[in-house]
Amino acid sequence: MSLSSRKPSRGRWIAFFGPDGVGKSAVIEQLKDQIGSEFSGITEFHFRPMFGRSHADRHPVIDPHGHAPRRRFLSRLKLAYWLLDCWLGYLFLIGPGLRLSRLVIFDRYFPDILVDPLRYRLPPSCLRFAKRLTRLAPRPDLHILLDAPAEVVQARKAEVSGSESQRQRATYLAMFQPIPRKLIVNANRPLNEVAQQVSDAVLAILAKPAVEPHEDWVIANF
Repeated sequence: MSLSSRKPSRGRWIAFFGPDGVGKSAVIEQLKDQIGSEFSGITEFHFRPMFGRSHADRHPVIDPHGHAPRRRFLSRLKLAYWLLDCWLGYLFLIGPGLRLSRLVIFDRYFPDILVDPLRYRLPPSCLRFAKRLTRLAPRPDLHILLDAPAEVVQARKAEVSGSESQRQRATYLAMFQPIPRKLIVNANRPLNEVAQQVSDAVLAILAKPAVEPHEDWVIANF
């Protein structure tokens, strides 16, 4: 399927979720190669827009649970700052990019804090507040969960315990249940098959004249 004869009147915003080791970065790279020409350009972010800062300054996370949670008050301030960053990024970076027919890709996005709060140094006492704030963040056109058994994730990248990988998988699946416009992909397959399914899904929403804010549709492959 190709739309290269005409660029979409509006770009698309997609966000990838899944634990480290499930293949998000590799799938994103293949997706860019497969459908990048359908858009006027590609904009990438990790977790949040980091408005006013360069993503090139980021360092890879090699020990996601290596730091103790922040204090409750500081964590609440941090969460509010992240939400503000999401909206500033949407108003001044993401929204204008979509109007220019760009493909906007997030490797993780704000709701990821609900799955692995320790990665973001959030204490348990902040989780209810965090859940409320994630509901206020701008929403992507498509949420994509790369899902694989815990033992597969552990074999690829064992940065957390096996039990933690199992917990994260269950939590991601539960988090995705109420999300509209989602794609749940079986990532325990060859990379090219996973990337092809994701590409087909993005091209499918490109074929739609518009993506309604509350439109509920699911593409799943277990």
